[in-house]
Amino acid sequence: MEKTDTLVIGAGQAGIALSEHLSQLDVPHLVLERQRIAERWRSQRWDSLVCNGPAWHDRFPGLAIADVAADAFAAKEQVADYLEAYARHFKAPIRTGVEVTRVTRNSGRPGFTVETSAGLIEAQRVVAATGPFQRPLIPPILPEQPGITQLHSAAYRNPQQLPAGAVLVVGSGSSGVQIADELHRANRKVYLSVGPHDRPPRSYRQRDFCWWLGVLGEWDAQKVQPGREHVTIAVSGARGGHTVDFRRLAEQGITLLGMTRDYAQGVLRFQPDLAANIAAGDANYLALLDAPMPISSATGWTCARAASAPDRAGPGLCQSSAARAGSGRRWHHHGYLGHRFCRRLQLAAGRYLR
Repeated sequence: MEKTDTLVIGAGQAGIALSEHLSQLDVPHLVLERQRIAERWRSQRWDSLVCNGPAWHDRFPGLAIADVAADAFAAKEQVADYLEAYARHFKAPIRTGVEVTRVTRNSGRPGFTVETSAGLIEAQRVVAATGPFQRPLIPPILPEQPGITQLHSAAYRNPQQLPAGAVLVVGSGSSGVQIADELHRANRKVYLSVGPHDRPPRSYRQRDFCWWLGVLGEWDAQKVQPGREHVTIAVSGARGGHTVDFRRLAEQGITLLGMTRDYAQGVLRFQPDLAANIAAGDANYLALLDAPMPISSATGWTCARAASAPDRAGPGLCQSSAARAGSGRRWHHHGYLGHRFCRRLQLAAGRYLR
């Protein structure tokens, strides 16, 4: 029986990242993948999918994504190729085409016995790096019935895949918005069911919102705020990246609806919460623009640095005299009010929902 210290199941981004850390620590390990490296990126994403984060953000340290500019958004095949290239980069011990069928804790001795399609392996530790969203979930609202095609986004590929007729897209996160927009551009009649969502600006002062979330400390948040566990993020990397604007989608011809509620006697019903959900998304947009900027050694921002790079400096920032004196982190920001006032005018002047 083959033996190793750590067995990693899955060779997607999580399994590859873990393998790199184990390699750096000289921990003997194997990574087993039942199909190809990054298989989900190749076979369970729609054809036109691109990342929602810029290439400088959605990558591993030490290797850039080939043929993708730092501020551009990589296509799904480029991501899959990149993950394979990164695994080769540090010589990850990955075996493809090997499926794990059973893991059993050993009796009377430490470790686990792992049954695979290629035989038994004994490991002291086993890590399931298969991802949290591998089983598509379709809420049981509309029963399966002839004449109505129901697809999860994991099974959607392109507009030509769907039969003729109108399409209802349920979900206003990045996937739902991008699929609805693609279907509309393919001259399909589209209805979009909009639930609670965050709607951050794609960029501000030439910096992507992913960069701002880092500076604001959001990536270091220890836990999700109560009541926001299932709030989606509506942001898009499609067509060069843009801020999602539901009013613009409505103006272009997509019919917006509230959250999908239930189905009975041939009628699908929706919650009367569309205006509230749009307003909450607007509030999230403005909250990010209004967020106070932490000034500390961690962010590295000072007046001198901002002045040295005015084209990419973000809002005007200064350290308070107390912070310079070493009394800890201080919060100070300015430069948002003009932008927020202009945006409020845009929101007020925009066409409201049909």
